[in-house]
Amino acid sequence: MEQSAVFFDIDGTIWDYKHSIPESTVKAIQTLRAKGHYAFLSSGRSRSTIRAKELLDIGFDGILAGCGTYIEYRGKVLLNEKLPWDLLCRTIPVLKKHRIATFFEGSSKLYVDKKAFGDDPYAKSFEKELGEDYLDITDLNPDSIVNKLSIDYRHVERETMLASLQEDYDVIVHDFGSVAELLPKGFSKATGIDWICDYLGISPSCTYAFGDSANDITMLQRVHCGIAMGNASEVTKEAADYVTTSMQEDGIYNGLLHVGLI
Repeated sequence: MEQSAVFFDIDGTIWDYKHSIPESTVKAIQTLRAKGHYAFLSSGRSRSTIRAKELLDIGFDGILAGCGTYIEYRGKVLLNEKLPWDLLCRTIPVLKKHRIATFFEGSSKLYVDKKAFGDDPYAKSFEKELGEDYLDITDLNPDSIVNKLSIDYRHVERETMLASLQEDYDVIVHDFGSVAELLPKGFSKATGIDWICDYLGISPSCTYAFGDSANDITMLQRVHCGIAMGNASEVTKEAADYVTTSMQEDGIYNGLLHVGLI
């Protein structure tokens, strides 16, 4: 069998909100690699927030992070797209005007509007995980590497938010709550997959992906076979070629079995 590359989202695909990973998922990914195929993490998370030992110890050939703004292959950084400082300086007043709480996500550090998030449990979980790499937005400077932004726009209407930000960013609006991601123009999980496949010489016909949410749609549509988890949002399922069982019901194992990779 020709060597294939498989791309796995993290949240809602490999683990749940408690960071619980099914044993079948670990077994499936390790079997996939033992058969000579590539396994990549492909996440909207920035690289700075992908550091959990139980996740990385599964064994992956590389990491596509920040929705295609960061690429790492076997420990070597191949791409680390930095948002321009003048763009960040132009964006911050807009975010403050509309009371949009923001994570400025980098490859090694996370810059957080601590005042806006307050005691938010999600923000606090990152503070606990990142320690000294969890910084306030006041620590941003021209040398800071920020790959993308994640925002909570609950205090402003969606259309107002889009009108204020989509000229400078590609905006992914999630299908839950009031969460969106702001990416450099022209970047996505799909462009990251193209980059990796070009680098490794992988044919598009040998690409697969697993995902569950809105920022996975471009990835699922770009690969030869896009697989949505059974717990995925409806819009994500509609974009997929195949819907496997849920994450907790051995979804990755069953999906890889279905396409004949394990």
